[in-house]
Amino acid sequence: MLRLQNQVGIITGGSRGIGRAVALAFAREGARVAIAAVEDREALENVENEIIAAGADAMAVLANVARRGDVDRLVQSVIAKWGRIDILINNAGVLRLAPLENISEERWDETLAVHLKGTFNCTQAVLPFMKQQRKGKIINIAAPSALRGSYGVADYAAAKGGIIAFTRNAASELKSYNIQVNCISPTADTRMTEALTDFRREHLGIARREREFVPPEAVAPAFVFFASADSDHVSGQLLEVGRI
Repeated sequence: MLRLQNQVGIITGGSRGIGRAVALAFAREGARVAIAAVEDREALENVENEIIAAGADAMAVLANVARRGDVDRLVQSVIAKWGRIDILINNAGVLRLAPLENISEERWDETLAVHLKGTFNCTQAVLPFMKQQRKGKIINIAAPSALRGSYGVADYAAAKGGIIAFTRNAASELKSYNIQVNCISPTADTRMTEALTDFRREHLGIARREREFVPPEAVAPAFVFFASADSDHVSGQLLEVGRI
């Protein structure tokens, strides 16, 4: 039995990396998937075509999650096509590496706008539909730097820490509507982790550790769990996935 049969999911940051891996995993489990990204329509449409070629239904939408108008347009497009929203994956993100004293106000604002405000925008936009259905799954993305600290990512870590707090508060507020809100902290091999590895090597002389990161496909099952009925009694939780 497919675990997400006839479910409708939105995945932001869906054009590559973890977003792509999760979109394909959801499609294999029977979900209809809307993937969104702020740019690179070709990469976004490639994922859409992969899903359709596998026999599932998909749509690709360019949207900046930091802009509420873009988010509302994305959500309305999904409702117009499929009439419901069951799953939201708040995966969109940016990473601009710099020591703390070199982080500009502009960069700080951009990072928090995409990660923290974007998570808020998307969550708030889907709530009327999930509440009406009395059912929904929202999965947010944290990062190890929000839990243990790192170098060159103070703005990123602050945004991810805010997302953890937002997850727990939203889970508490939405439990009476049968909406579960959880958070995953992945350590998958993506463009972001490649950039972080290069940065650490340049500034700290720290080489990449063997098997430090796993392929994005290795973390996708955790998203399927939180999106499926298996997690109906799990909410407000943070799960670290990928570090070996």
